[in-house]
Amino acid sequence: MIIKKISKSDIGELLRQSVEKWETYVPVDTDQGDTLFTLLPKEGSELENALEKVNLKDEWTVISPKDIFFPQLETMFSFEKDNIKEEVESSKKLIFGLKPCDVKGILFADAFFKRNLDDKYYLSRAEDRVIVAIGCLQPPRPEACFCTSAKTGPFIEEGFDLQLVDAGDEYIVEVASDKGREFVDLYPELFKDAEGDVSRSARKIKSDAADAVKVEVDFEKALAIMKGDPDLKENYERISERCLYCGACVYACPTCTCFNVFDDNKQDKGIRKRNWDACIFEGYTREASQHNPRKEKSVRAARRYEHKLKYDYKVNDVSGCVACGRCLASCPVNIGISKFIEEITTNKRIM
Repeated sequence: MIIKKISKSDIGELLRQSVEKWETYVPVDTDQGDTLFTLLPKEGSELENALEKVNLKDEWTVISPKDIFFPQLETMFSFEKDNIKEEVESSKKLIFGLKPCDVKGILFADAFFKRNLDDKYYLSRAEDRVIVAIGCLQPPRPEACFCTSAKTGPFIEEGFDLQLVDAGDEYIVEVASDKGREFVDLYPELFKDAEGDVSRSARKIKSDAADAVKVEVDFEKALAIMKGDPDLKENYERISERCLYCGACVYACPTCTCFNVFDDNKQDKGIRKRNWDACIFEGYTREASQHNPRKEKSVRAARRYEHKLKYDYKVNDVSGCVACGRCLASCPVNIGISKFIEEITTNKRIM
């Protein structure tokens, strides 16, 4: 792995230059106090205003950046009589400042949209991209993040092009791919050769960051328990009694990929679209006959947890939970996968 460095004061200039070649997405503070991945404008005062709000600290992006490749609502094609016009978006994308757990989420979505058949709408957006991760020195949500338990952070070992390690006034830059190498070679005046034993410094920073994560659960034990198909009916019923089915957890989750497809048409002209959906919603499995095989709330609750901790792992050899903690942080009634894991691994009632 190649090691470079870049001054924090040069990040703004790097992003100014990057927008000329890439659709550049970075975490930006909104006027409402949230941090969201945002497409940077190409030039002028709009770009400068956005750069002033870029936030690469240990802040929480409320919604995962999966919507860059899998929008909440997207047009698939328009049609008029026998004429069909597909809308397949493809552009060079730089995703700058991804947390390691979100990189894991994107890799999971990549695999999902390649399974069985290639989803052109997702894959066309994702095929030409550069991913720049940034590790967490402190967990963005100390009461919710449990990445060390799932081995998804606070730094990542693969799946990225560059990873930034916060070393005070500068970032240590780990270059992990050919795309990453090509990227740093474009900006030699900004990416400098690292001096001294920076690998040792990076290891110390990463070790301290891991120690800062205080929420710990037995993730591997939970996967083993779920693989054995345990009787958790009581757990699911208690969850379903509290759950409001608002969808906050699934919309914020980096690995929820359920969607609905519908036509917005009038006579022989219209548009086919798809939008995010979720297995916890009653209408998700309701059939045209109005029969619903998952009418009971507890059965839909079971579906969510079993997908994340059982079926996703069985199909992909990786869990559908990246331990970002968004489900717990977004839930108005304090339900989260980390608490579910704690319940089934300790046999104690947590929720």
